[in-house]
Amino acid sequence: MEGNIDKLIKLIAKHFVFDEEVYPELKGASEEQRLKFAIRHSALHFAKTAGKIAATSEDTDHGREIQIAELKINVSKALINVLRLAELLNITEEDLIHAVEKKYDDQI
Repeated sequence: MEGNIDKLIKLIAKHFVFDEEVYPELKGASEEQRLKFAIRHSALHFAKTAGKIAATSEDTDHGREIQIAELKINVSKALINVLRLAELLNITEEDLIHAVEKKYDDQI
């Protein structure tokens, strides 16, 4: 199976590269070290994106108008983070679908 999610995973991996050109810390790193770095760095992206969503949400608790456009940007970033991590862990579209179906004991 190679549907749109698999295509997105490949597109994101192509543009979200973990190499020494982007991350100097990876110079001379082994594949295992690169993977550990990539997982850790992805976690930082998750935290950063979640923080932006939380900040926007918290502002609305204080009366600020909800910033839908900003939330949409960060939801997209969250999806990018998830799919990049999926690629790093060799999780396919099919794997993701099965995991969601299993969680909800329901099928699409």
